[in-house]
This record gives sequence, structure tokens and C-alpha cells, in this order.
Amino acid sequence: MKRPPGNADNFRKVLFRLEPDEDGYPPVTFESVWGQQNADGTLTLDNIPFFTREATLGDVVEVDYVDGETYYRCTRKRSRNSLLRVVLFDRAEVPHLREQLQARGCASEWSEHHSLISVNVPPEADYAEVTRLLTEGYEAGLLDYEESILRH
Repeated sequence: MKRPPGNADNFRKVLFRLEPDEDGYPPVTFESVWGQQNADGTLTLDNIPFFTREATLGDVVEVDYVDGETYYRCTRKRSRNSLLRVVLFDRAEVPHLREQLQARGCASEWSEHHSLISVNVPPEADYAEVTRLLTEGYEAGLLDYEESILRH
């Protein structure tokens, strides 16, 4: 993950602690998400997370600083964004699906290592249209998806 553009001093990686379930999901114990520093000490999340269910793009979070690291404490203000996660069974289809999501007003990020697309659905996007697209893919056996943070 690259540092977001802008003043590098205004950005920090926020670490989210994750607890894998009995099936070992998520496959990591920490996830880092870029946050932009606010004057009051909070951070506004600046990219789409892959695994955490505690916060998403645009949320304002409080953090704890421990041994030079920045850890998520709580969400102070929720954005109106929803977060979806998609597993595509054919990696060759990733660019096509991301284009379809973008055409519906959604940003996405791709984790090649985990074969996972994280999708930000902003409040102005037609959520029913987005889930219709994903449901069609699911019913065709092309993908699986979950509604990780639903705010629509």
C-alpha cells in the first residue's frame, strides 16, 4: 500500500488488531489503514480496509500511540460509507469487476496476496444496484461477497 498523496507528515498508518475465528479468518492479526491527521488528534481513514469491521474509509477514529505505532481505539464519527468485501474466483475478472463497481460510483482496492477486493460504497451510490451486480456474480458462481460495514 502506497502512502496517499499530499503532505506526508499528515498521514499515519493506523493499526487494527484482528482476531481470527475458528476457521482462521481473517488470515492476519493486524491490518494497517492510512489515516490523515486532524487538528484534534483524531485521524480520518484515507483508504479502504480489507479485514477490519470497526471502521472504513472516511471514518474519524481515535488512536493510541504505543512504542511508535498508532493503534485504533474507537470510531468517533462514522462516515456514511458502506464497506463490502469480494472474493473473485477468477483473477482475470478483477479489472472488469472493478470497472463495473467504479461505473456505479464505488472505489475499490485489490489485494492480490489475499485475492480480495475491498469496496467502498459512498452514500450517493445506488446500493441496491451494487448488490444486484454482486448477487448476479455470486449466483453465476464467479464470486462471493460480504457486507462488512453496512450504512445504507
